[in-house]
Amino acid sequence: MKIAIAQAYNGIHRDFKQHLNQLGVASFYFNIDNPDWFKVLSKKPTAYIWLADQKEERYREIHDRIYFIQKILKQPIFPDMNMYFAEGDKIKQWQVLNYLKAPIPKTYILNDKIKALKLINIIKYPFVLKDPYGYGGHHVFKIKNKSEARKYLNQIFGAGLKIHHSICKDIFYAQEFIVSTRDLRVITIGNKVYCAYWRVGQPGNWKHNLDQGATANFTNIPSQALKLCEKISRKMSFHWMGYDLLVDSQKNVKLIEYSSCVRTKGASQGGYNVRQAQIKYIISKVK
Repeated sequence: MKIAIAQAYNGIHRDFKQHLNQLGVASFYFNIDNPDWFKVLSKKPTAYIWLADQKEERYREIHDRIYFIQKILKQPIFPDMNMYFAEGDKIKQWQVLNYLKAPIPKTYILNDKIKALKLINIIKYPFVLKDPYGYGGHHVFKIKNKSEARKYLNQIFGAGLKIHHSICKDIFYAQEFIVSTRDLRVITIGNKVYCAYWRVGQPGNWKHNLDQGATANFTNIPSQALKLCEKISRKMSFHWMGYDLLVDSQKNVKLIEYSSCVRTKGASQGGYNVRQAQIKYIISKVK
């Protein structure tokens, strides 16, 4: 067995190689950004790993590479196209979760300014406005009133709403605001939950991202949330997945979004080694 690992800007390829070395599995790096990346086939890899960076502007490139490996080279890659299809795209995820009849917050996706103007007259405030291609909690806004909603709406259907290095334009993505001091991260590997923890936000901060000061808590995880994530992973044949969920005031679990490029900071605080578990899973699948 020999695993080809695509180099990533965030350095995650080094973690995968370390765990492969510890398990006695041969591996090597290759530059998947080069136009002739496919010549890596000459080294006769058994499978590929590419945990691509979460940069929405590169998803065309990511999908092209994944498709080439799966459909043309006919070799296994982790994550695969099935997992990357809706990666970093909240609209695609909304479509998938609706199809699966998963419990999700009320969501409104509009690409027409007139319809969006009508929506902000009737929607319940506050609501959450999202860049459908954003990630990490940086592209999410709590809209408190109609005046604020109109300001964002005019930017989105005008020059575009600039957020960090991206621009949200011509898509108004609104979601009901669920009052909560924490959200839930569930990581599945195969069809089973590997770990789950609450991300408890700082007082006064309605966002629950660990990079924005939240802390991880591994106690009292609702079983219905774990069963829901396992059900979706099984139906979608995901190799692994990280799910974000909220629990509303009636104790109902709502699935917010999911990502195959799941980060490991919170899990490691509970003693879970996600990358090692992913490598062991890949080895079992390739064998």
